[in-house]
Amino acid sequence: MSVKVPDPQVLLDLFGICDETLAKMLLVQSLGACCGKDGTSTDQARDFMLAMIWQMAPRDAVERMLAVQMAATHAGLMSISNKLNSVDSLHKHETYKRSFNRLARTFTAQAEALRKHRNGGQSKVIVEHVTVNEGDQAIVGQVLKS
Repeated sequence: MSVKVPDPQVLLDLFGICDETLAKMLLVQSLGACCGKDGTSTDQARDFMLAMIWQMAPRDAVERMLAVQMAATHAGLMSISNKLNSVDSLHKHETYKRSFNRLARTFTAQAEALRKHRNGGQSKVIVEHVTVNEGDQAIVGQVLKS
């Protein structure tokens, strides 16, 4: 695959690491999802993938890998979407639709995995409005079922 590598410092900052070889490999892996049939990547595709990863701001190894996977999944999803809009047979339509649905579910699972990883697996619920009728009682705090 032919890849124009941006300034090494840009890659190091993007992935939040100090290993230039690892940063280049993460770039190559992410671009693999948006290459043409001849194995080349356009500057536009490269910049898009880098921007997607930059926006996710990975903070550790797990987040770096998830960011690359999510960018690749999204690129694949959009590629299948384009193909789905121009099919000429029912068989191709069904095949692309199935692939689209799988990639969409995969992306959702990846986003949830990233959210859980960042929150330490904890969910937070914020209650903004509570009504307590006269004679009723409200409990504020943690309620445990036994």
